[in-house]
Amino acid sequence: MNRKVLPSVIALAISASFIMSACSSKLPPETLPSVTQTTAETTEATETTILETEAPEETIGPNSTPQVTDIPVEINGQLRVEGTQLVNENGDPIQLKGMSSCGLHATYNFFTDNVADTLIQDWGCTVIRLAMTTRGYDNGYTYNPDTFFEDMCRYLDVLIDHGVYVIVDWHILYDGDPTEYQDEAVDFFSRISAIYGEYPNVIYEVCNEPNGVRYDDPDAEVDWDNVIKPYAETVIAAIRENDPDNIIIVGTPNWSRDVDVASLNPIDGDNIMYTLHFYAGSHGQDLRDQAQTALDNGLPIFCTEWGTSYDSGNGGVFYEQTYEWIEFMDSNNISWCNWSIGSSVGETSNALRLYANRFTIEQKLYGHWPDEMLSPSGLFVRALILGQDFEIPEEG
Repeated sequence: MNRKVLPSVIALAISASFIMSACSSKLPPETLPSVTQTTAETTEATETTILETEAPEETIGPNSTPQVTDIPVEINGQLRVEGTQLVNENGDPIQLKGMSSCGLHATYNFFTDNVADTLIQDWGCTVIRLAMTTRGYDNGYTYNPDTFFEDMCRYLDVLIDHGVYVIVDWHILYDGDPTEYQDEAVDFFSRISAIYGEYPNVIYEVCNEPNGVRYDDPDAEVDWDNVIKPYAETVIAAIRENDPDNIIIVGTPNWSRDVDVASLNPIDGDNIMYTLHFYAGSHGQDLRDQAQTALDNGLPIFCTEWGTSYDSGNGGVFYEQTYEWIEFMDSNNISWCNWSIGSSVGETSNALRLYANRFTIEQKLYGHWPDEMLSPSGLFVRALILGQDFEIPEEG
């Protein structure tokens, strides 16, 4: 999505108390970032009050209830790619459906145990995408790698324990050229794959939306053959040193839309898929035609980000246009993640209403959200994930 994401002042204040929290229990000692005793004590106290929050005394409307009991990874096990299809450990085609976080720099400790239960059991998510913004407007991994590596590990621990598939997304945005921070990407994925490569839950997305011109040459485009593919091959090699099996997803040119271009010169290797992104208000049949060309050329596609709005994140909800895309993805068994959930950013595409307007932070982190806490897009997408009928609201 080509737009700015600005964290709220309230969320920023909350996040400060979590910086340099205790690292994942799965991290080897040599990868632990340094932390002072004072910060650790502050973190422990904050986690007790927020991450382990009790049910709010006042709720709004009926809370959501479990709709599914299957644990996605227990059912499907180790995923792989066969032809254009994502298949489970038995070789059966599988279509994962779920939510993408907003940039982790704006979601601040969102993925609690309660939130994981809500998304997996109440919404039916089989995949959750963690969007690690590399360089945002004024924040992101390249600004503070220790803190954001910590956040990724902490969220992975929670979601893996809940048995869902998790996409680790190197979410380039303003840095449209993935080679600008290639060394950082290699380091990040090397460490993540060393720690979590043994878990069949993990899926790697090595670059979100390549776009624009080269960071070191404004006269050269960020194209597939000369920029994106060589970058991806370098990062894939680093991952495969630790993890020979799990799925790797590669971004495609022009904000991950030109999958047809990538299909003419795919990467050599197993269990590699390619990213398609769309927003129902901005992209229609022309982009579906491009995607169909890529599929016809044998390219396996994973839609790691799509929205019900314009590609700005606003406008809509575009219900009928979304249904056209859902029909296309279903007919081709394309897995998908909807943008987005977890932040306080006031976008139409945000599945939760702004908590600052009506709801407390504790209610947001407790999960099991009543319908009143969901945006029109959130209500719609939840029904799509669950495969439920949905009545399009009348305009006005």
